[in-house]
Amino acid sequence: MKRALVLILSFLVAPSLFAWGQKGHLMSSEAAAIGLPRDMPPFFLNAAGELTYLGPEPDRWRATGESLDAMNPPDHFLDYEYVAGLKLPPDRFRFIDLLYKSGTLRRHGISNSTAGFLPWRIAELADQLTTEFRIWRATPKNSIEQKYVEHEIVAIAGVLGHFVADSSNPHHTTTNFNGWADPNPNGYAIDCGTHDRFELYFVTQNIDTSDVTPKLAEPVLRTDYFKTAIDFVKTSNSLVERVYQLDKAGDFDLFRKPVSAEAKDFTTDRLAAGASLLRDFWWSAWVNSAKPAKRGAASTD
Repeated sequence: MKRALVLILSFLVAPSLFAWGQKGHLMSSEAAAIGLPRDMPPFFLNAAGELTYLGPEPDRWRATGESLDAMNPPDHFLDYEYVAGLKLPPDRFRFIDLLYKSGTLRRHGISNSTAGFLPWRIAELADQLTTEFRIWRATPKNSIEQKYVEHEIVAIAGVLGHFVADSSNPHHTTTNFNGWADPNPNGYAIDCGTHDRFELYFVTQNIDTSDVTPKLAEPVLRTDYFKTAIDFVKTSNSLVERVYQLDKAGDFDLFRKPVSAEAKDFTTDRLAAGASLLRDFWWSAWVNSAKPAKRGAASTD
């Protein structure tokens, strides 16, 4: 039934609009839901269908209005090359201030949103999810108010799934996001097609959830959401050149038969890494919500 849900949802919206492709986001969220520890609240375990549907949700907000179009896109990536030498704060507004004060914006000729905000968005939503689980614990059992909180929890968790999946995609962590922009002695693609060849067409045609779930890692309790997100982005960024090497070899070519085992292995590894981390964030938010909220814990310089 879940597999049928993924296949149906993958055709609801034109796939060219989406990062990882519609199918990739659906699979990532579905695999995370399948891998959840059984000590999660039953309402959350039973929400696998909605969590899966919400995986692509932030991409559905694109081209919907001037204000949202300015806010939403930078949350989907962090071009790590711009900030690799900086000590990044968990507060996105202090990060913007750091971009000015460090001369990063002037040195690269970029605006304050060009580098992106992906790990900040992940940490913000993980904090929000933890808070809602904490509210759920304090709400009278089986009350209408608790049902309202459950709806909010699933909505936040579903949207979080999108951004965690983005962070597992090397193209969402680099200035080389759609064609090699750095010095190019190895002759990597510059045709602005590699992004779709990898994350959209190859995934849609060749990957299923059943390819991803066997690669899920064991659950890990996460307590520092921002550091976890930044470290994961760094890992994805370290794999950017591997994407271009596979692309140069023609491994993402839709007409290649048989399908490249190396390309499939690499792609399912990244999808499984994202699904594993998403599962960890969902589960960790629940476990961490049993502790009182920290007061006055805002970051300082």
